Amino acid sequence: MSEQPTSQRDEAAGTPLPPLGPEERISHQRIGEALLTDDGRVTNTPQAKTIAIQALAQRMRSSTPALVLASMGLVVGNDMAAHLGNDRYVLVPHNERYPSMGADVLHLDELKAADPRHAPEQTVRMDTEQADTLIRMIAVSELMGSWAYGSNNNVRVLALQQAAQEEFALTGVLDWQVDTKTRFAVGLELDYNRDALRDFLRTQYEMTQEVLAARGITELVAYRALSWPEGAQQPLWAAAQNVGETVEARQRPLASWSADRLVVADWLEQRRGDGVILAARQPARDIVSLPTTGMGYLGQKEWVALPGDHRATLDGVVSRTTRTATAEQTAAAAVSLGTPVLADAVNDTDAPAPVAPSTARWRPRPITQQLVPSDPLDSRIARILSGEEIAPSWWPQDDSGYAIAQRDLDFLGISPVQLKWMLTGEAPMGLTPELYQQFGSEMLAALQRDGIEPSQVDLRLKGTGAGFFSGIHKTLPREEDLVDNPLASQRLREWFGNDQHRPLRRPYDAMWRLGLEPEPSDFDLDINSSAIVRAAREHWRAHHTNRYPGDFMGGHGYLDKETVRGTLPALADWASTWEAKVGRPLSLGVFESAGPFDATRLGRSLSSHFKDTDWIIHRPDRPMAWGTPRSRITDPPQPGAQSSARSRPSSAAARSKSTTIRRKPGQDRPAAPGAEQPPHLRRGPDPDRRREQGPRT
Repeated sequence: MSEQPTSQRDEAAGTPLPPLGPEERISHQRIGEALLTDDGRVTNTPQAKTIAIQALAQRMRSSTPALVLASMGLVVGNDMAAHLGNDRYVLVPHNERYPSMGADVLHLDELKAADPRHAPEQTVRMDTEQADTLIRMIAVSELMGSWAYGSNNNVRVLALQQAAQEEFALTGVLDWQVDTKTRFAVGLELDYNRDALRDFLRTQYEMTQEVLAARGITELVAYRALSWPEGAQQPLWAAAQNVGETVEARQRPLASWSADRLVVADWLEQRRGDGVILAARQPARDIVSLPTTGMGYLGQKEWVALPGDHRATLDGVVSRTTRTATAEQTAAAAVSLGTPVLADAVNDTDAPAPVAPSTARWRPRPITQQLVPSDPLDSRIARILSGEEIAPSWWPQDDSGYAIAQRDLDFLGISPVQLKWMLTGEAPMGLTPELYQQFGSEMLAALQRDGIEPSQVDLRLKGTGAGFFSGIHKTLPREEDLVDNPLASQRLREWFGNDQHRPLRRPYDAMWRLGLEPEPSDFDLDINSSAIVRAAREHWRAHHTNRYPGDFMGGHGYLDKETVRGTLPALADWASTWEAKVGRPLSLGVFESAGPFDATRLGRSLSSHFKDTDWIIHRPDRPMAWGTPRSRITDPPQPGAQSSARSRPSSAAARSKSTTIRRKPGQDRPAAPGAEQPPHLRRGPDPDRRREQGPRT
């Protein structure tokens, strides 16, 4: 195991750094350049990146599916993980010379004899070891690209910064302030990919330490430039402007440093606003990566380092009172996700703002139909809601075993007939059966206008609209969570009173009714089509050259929403029309044909991959599935239930094929752990059944 990096100031941190004389600077620059180029054997950035990518892909301990999930982006999607090992699929690299730049995943039937890229010698069969190696290289390349784009200006690299702080036990680092939405995205990235990101960093560190040890390097001299936009707050140490002074300039967990002072000086001259050049003596143990071992841009003679004790020499100062003409900057230079948290900051711009429920735009379409007492199924649903009959296994329940009751529907403003339609598969929440058929047929027609045939797409509904309760990643708040929101707390008491037997997960529309979210529950659509993703990739490359490529398939595999609208204008118009018609937002999650990533392969309980219990709207082998609804009502009436021992489902439900596991009568869920169940909600035991929902519910 390589030496652990420095995580905080040492005993000598209060003493000045030894001055750097001209001869020492020249000597250390030669050492640094020899290190970066492997004594001149590495002459350009693509060569360095290829060496690093191959080494990391081979040495990282993370499984190939874990790497795919951690690197979702412009050239990495779930098809790579889902079809790995399948002899009916091949990889077609985008660049023959540099295959790690990406590849298409094609079925054998999609190969065209006239396309030279599809020739057998140009493709890689997915059931070969070569395919696994290539996918790992593509994934590593995508991860490295997040750093190449910028050290703090995309969600993935912000997650890498946090992973570095955890992996190397760093203290006293420069924190980064971001908005609530970005913070949530970074947290989600870490929840899914923390282990892979830490493996990515640790492997680079180990390889780098081996190179440094082999060369006998114990210390390097490096330079770093910092700049602040005009009017931006600067740290106190930068205001001193005493060149040659030793300062404690706190750094981020990961930062780029160059072996050549001229490189950083030239960079600084191209910036707007004030700036400084720092020079530092860096112990070898603080060097994370070189261009040939991972992150680091050879063209700028840079490596990536940990902050060490944060001490540096103020080696140059640039002060501009007026804006000057500058050279053209990269697209990434204009991107900023957050700002540094300075010790002398006086304003907290990230204070959370209260959520104001929107009643202007979102007005859910009222469902006026009612249950018919003479119908056996309707009568049974009414008895279950009132507590006259115990809730069977097919009844809407969250993973704690809480079954929906009449008081919940009353607070949420939901007609019991909506539950019936959801249970029989005739319509999801928020739609009538007639509207649902129109909804599905018009969506398919819109996709066809966008050039996507029904045989190329799989359509599913996820979230609370399909299952009533949210997934295991979303908990219904309690009073103690709402101390700063008395209105929501009051509404919660109106709902439950003092009864502590409550849902663990969020029911349909609950957060909106409580005033905690500005929108009612949406129609959470999964649109699965590799044909769409390929078209979107071309659209992205034509219209978003200034954006971070990892945003293309953000959210662990679903397409950037702006790109969806640009690629599928007819579908976007359809969605806008239906949002107005039903008074609810539509979430269009576009995935490759393999669907969302199967996180259960990595031992995760939360996963939104294809399941037999999914609400299918349409798929190639079951076209226009709304015409043949599948009922979830699977067991006969409970023996001994009042006036219902011989009741039976409606004819529509009886004709529908079940997609849930059949259970013996009485084999139902228990009460929530630690809570006494009221008489009207008591049920028999069913401790094993647990429902999962995807991360977009």
